[in-house]
Amino acid sequence: MKTILGFLSFSLSIIFCQSASFSYKEISEQSLQKHAQKTAKSSSLWLSGHINTLRLNKYKLYIRYSQSLFLKEINGQNWVLPSFQFGLKPSDNLMLSGKFFGVHLDEESPQIVGGGIHYISGENQDWTISLQKSALNGINDFRIVSTLFHLDKRLQKSFYDFFIGFGINYFISNSYFSSAELSKKIEGELNYLSLAVAVPYKTINMCALSQLSSDNQLFQLALVKGF
Repeated sequence: MKTILGFLSFSLSIIFCQSASFSYKEISEQSLQKHAQKTAKSSSLWLSGHINTLRLNKYKLYIRYSQSLFLKEINGQNWVLPSFQFGLKPSDNLMLSGKFFGVHLDEESPQIVGGGIHYISGENQDWTISLQKSALNGINDFRIVSTLFHLDKRLQKSFYDFFIGFGINYFISNSYFSSAELSKKIEGELNYLSLAVAVPYKTINMCALSQLSSDNQLFQLALVKGF
């Protein structure tokens, strides 16, 4: 019961602790294109979240809540954003994942929709290859779609697991904002290195993760529960 209450408390903290702005309206015309590119890359980094393979492979359903902090400011803000994912395992070597959630900000309510497939291999099932596609909708000034390829390796220690991985995220941002200085479509590729530590406790894993790219760094705290 204490475990369930702790999990619910963490989930509620995610819902009510968030800070970001996807709006272009306060940005000068001269800075608009550069800002839009930075926003697209940061958004795609946020959409790159994935479920790390746990050392206990007996569960068929996983739910992951997380809270992300961007270490570099975006339009004067350090973005703080939640994420929610679930994973369904039809077999020991295959997991299907999805993300369907919304975020309430001061002026907008973005919605995130996505899905992916994850192949788990290795003698101890410690390698994972993932392909995911996600969309960020419900924003006034743009919509972004990202396609992610991710590879990671789990190193099992005595009381924790360490993960090291690499991801390539291809994104397309379509702008609805009217400006001669802004491209209607921004396409790009974001490469990042991921490092994570997961500490198992009964059916829950407590995780700390960092995703490092050349443009920004994301730090994340997460809980992953197996059923």
